[in-house]
Amino acid sequence: MTQQNPTPNVPQYGSWKVAIPLPGDKDLPQDVVKQLEKLPPLHVLRMFAGTDDMFSGIMALIQAIFTAKGVDPKLREIIILRTAHLLNCAYEWEANVVFARNVGLTDEQITLLSSNEAVSGLDPVSNLICRATDEITRDAVISDEALAQLLAQFGPSITTKYIVAISWFNMLSRFLLSTRVPRETNDAALAGRTSPL
Repeated sequence: MTQQNPTPNVPQYGSWKVAIPLPGDKDLPQDVVKQLEKLPPLHVLRMFAGTDDMFSGIMALIQAIFTAKGVDPKLREIIILRTAHLLNCAYEWEANVVFARNVGLTDEQITLLSSNEAVSGLDPVSNLICRATDEITRDAVISDEALAQLLAQFGPSITTKYIVAISWFNMLSRFLLSTRVPRETNDAALAGRTSPL
């Protein structure tokens, strides 16, 4: 990436010796290739395409996550970056620093998300979203106290959507790390975007 990451603790990949190769068009069913042609040329989408018959369902979920009514794009990006930091997922961190800036997060706010301590320097709602993200990512479950605060802030439907988003971005970071999706080298694929779609 040509833009500098605002945090000194850039998540790094491990020293793995085995990776799933990004599938080429010749490795994919024709209907999947046609779907890919309509999407930005992002490595993560190409790796998802390698799931063949699962690809359409995965793309439908990604679409739902990034277009959910009532979900604040800034809070969604906070979830993504916080999860990427906690799980040490460089791909997700680097791509979403760009998306986060594009939805209005400042470099100072982005840097706060790379704290190894609980995030407390943002506004109260963003701090709460960070707490929920931390708990689900580290403990696999949200505490009663944090859930009660989310319900008071957002109500049941939007709270459930945020929990789905936190859960999805946990799965995504684990997928990126476990398949070894290579970092993006095409700045144009990310520029101006607020989502991978």
